[in-house]
Amino acid sequence: MNKRTIGLVLLGLVALALVASGIGKIVGGAEAAEAFGGESRPLILAVVEFLIVAALALPKTRKLGIILAASYFGGAIAFSWLAANEMPGASVALSVLLYVGAALVYPSLTDGSTAPTPGL
Repeated sequence: MNKRTIGLVLLGLVALALVASGIGKIVGGAEAAEAFGGESRPLILAVVEFLIVAALALPKTRKLGIILAASYFGGAIAFSWLAANEMPGASVALSVLLYVGAALVYPSLTDGSTAPTPGL
């Protein structure tokens, strides 16, 4: 397998985790609403997770999906540390998978070049 394929597999694992989390928020409505402090919050988070997965799945929007997923996991890490007073193990692990997968799929993200994009 080449690096791009491995990167796509890692991004697929992140997407699979987001789908499972979204389904869990929808199916476990009462428990999730109690954990997040509101009736509609789990549903909103599930929709956001599904939108991130859709962006990751489409090649033209994959970079946007990576940015959205990184932001989502950053928020999950901050919430775990600050509000819940627990270690954000799953969010950190998924962030690492996301960053490694993104670097393997798009090597230009890590080559350090600062050349301007043509046409901008």
